[in-house]
Amino acid sequence: MSLQPITSLMDLIDSARAFFIDVYGVLYNGETYYPPALRVCEQLMRAGRQVIVLSNATTVGSHFQEKHARLGFLKGVHYTDVVTSGDVLKEKLEKQHFLDDVTGAPTGLYTVIGRENNRLFATVLDRQTTEMDKAAAVYFGSLQKDGHFFETLDPYLPSAQRALQKGLPAICANPDYFAFIGDRKHVGQGFLARWYEEQGGTVYWIGKPYPEIYDYALRQTGISDPTRAVMVGDTIRTDILGGQTAGLQTVLITGTGITADLIAAGKELMQIADAEGAVPDYLLERLS
Repeated sequence: MSLQPITSLMDLIDSARAFFIDVYGVLYNGETYYPPALRVCEQLMRAGRQVIVLSNATTVGSHFQEKHARLGFLKGVHYTDVVTSGDVLKEKLEKQHFLDDVTGAPTGLYTVIGRENNRLFATVLDRQTTEMDKAAAVYFGSLQKDGHFFETLDPYLPSAQRALQKGLPAICANPDYFAFIGDRKHVGQGFLARWYEEQGGTVYWIGKPYPEIYDYALRQTGISDPTRAVMVGDTIRTDILGGQTAGLQTVLITGTGITADLIAAGKELMQIADAEGAVPDYLLERLS
C-alpha cells in the first residue's frame, strides 16, 4: 500500500522519463485550464521529460490540439503529444478487421446512439446506418445534443433498450462514467455502456483503464520500461487502475475532478480505492 503524499510532480522527475496526464479534472475543468496546469506542464517539458496528454475523449488527437491551442495549451511547449481513446479506435478501424469482428461480417452495419463522430469512422462511414433494424452493432457516441450534456441516461435508454432487444454488441470508446463542465456534472458513454453490460449486453471497451490505450501511449514515447512513466489522473477506476495494470507509477489528484467529487459526497479515500480495486502510489491535491 502506498498513498504517499507528494508536493509536486517534480518530486518524481528523477524516476520518470514521461508523464501521462489526464485532461478533465486534472488539467482542465471542461471550460478553462486550472491555473497551474500550463506552468506545470511547461516545467516538465523544460526538464526534458515527455508529457503525454492521455484522455478518454472520443476525438482524435489532432482535433484536441486544434481546440486546445485556442485556449493557450500548445504542443511542443506544454506537451509532447496527445493520445485519446478515439485515436486507438481510429487505428483499430483503419488497420484491423475490428468492425468485421464486432458486427460478425465484412458487410455488417453499425448505428450510433449519441453524437456521430465521422473523424473516427472515416474509413467505414459507408457501413453506418440510421436504421437500427439494419444494424449489426451500435456505437455509443458522446451523450450530448446541440452542445447540451445530460445528467441522466434517460434520453438514450429507449434506443439502448432497442439495441439490447436486437442483441447488438456495443462499442464504447470513452469508459468514463461522468465528467464535468465547470461545476456541472454529466453522464458519459461509459455510464451507458456499464448499464448496457449490466442488462446482459456485450460491450467492446476502448480507453482507460483498458490496456490498448497505455500500449499505444508507450509506443509514442519509445519507452520500453513502463515503470519509467507516470500516470497522473483524478479517477481511480480509469487512471490509477489502468496505469498500474500497465506497470506505470501512479499519481491520484484528490482536490479536483472525480475523486474530489466523491470525497465531497462523504466517501473516504480508502473506501474509494477498495471499491475501484487500486491504491495509487502517490497523492497530490492539485497539479503542481
